[in-house]
Amino acid sequence: MENVWTTAFLGILFFAIFGILCGLALALAAKRFAVKVDPKIEAVRACLPGANCGACGFAGCESYAEAVVTLPDCSPNKCAPGKQDVADKVAAITGKAAGAASLLISALRCSRNEGEVDKKHSYVGFDTCQAASIAFGGPYQCNFACVGYGDCEAACPFHAIHMKDNMPVIDPEACTGCGVCVSNCPKQVLQLIPKDSLCYVPCSSRDSGKAVTNVCKSGCIHCMACTRKAKDAVSMVNDRIEIDYEKCDEPAAEAGVWACNRQFIFRYTDSERQARAVESIKAEQAAKKALAASKKAQEEGLPESTEG
Repeated sequence: MENVWTTAFLGILFFAIFGILCGLALALAAKRFAVKVDPKIEAVRACLPGANCGACGFAGCESYAEAVVTLPDCSPNKCAPGKQDVADKVAAITGKAAGAASLLISALRCSRNEGEVDKKHSYVGFDTCQAASIAFGGPYQCNFACVGYGDCEAACPFHAIHMKDNMPVIDPEACTGCGVCVSNCPKQVLQLIPKDSLCYVPCSSRDSGKAVTNVCKSGCIHCMACTRKAKDAVSMVNDRIEIDYEKCDEPAAEAGVWACNRQFIFRYTDSERQARAVESIKAEQAAKKALAASKKAQEEGLPESTEG
């Protein structure tokens, strides 16, 4: 029995000494081969939100922290979720000029429900937009319509999107403009626009006007009226109306809204302002029709009154 306890003690002693030696060896190796990290990188990383959304153009917060410290041309204001507050902190750490952080927000470029777009088939499969869009271009007659399974909602790291009537609804206060939803949308119906933008176009169709008319009551028919009236700020790019928000001032926005005559698809971002504009446009159109009818009636009655 004594030999057993002696053997056990020696075994424990051996593994204890062996463990201590291995620990010392690993500690020496870690010290010898340690990669020195700039404390500024750690400081920048600490002030970033940690969402790893990729909106800055880098793989994650760690990559951006390293880039903004080591690369002279990397701006401190690339963190969309962090906004101006983080930009100022990063600028203070790196010694660079902060600049103005670009405040972006995700906007839905689809009016499927409003346009009463019907389904062309019943989709049965994985409940994801990516999967549904593979099946004959999606379940709706408009091939550019929102699929509605909420890939954007699931992907949003800030819970700024929720689905309502199979369409994404974006919370402007929670949205940071990180762009994760945009990259996850197979139909590209989500687009980042400046948070203070005056107008937008809630349609992503690249079809001809006739094709759009056949499937949607609220889709852009590419009449180009907005591009003619606000030509410096609005243009057709890859068969889709795009707005240059750096050039789109108040007169350009108003020109585009008033030029659009198909369900007012070129809209103000402010819904209340848009409603007032629609009322004014309809009233003006009604007044023009009444005036034209009055003139026509007068012209038709003119020969009769002359003979009298």
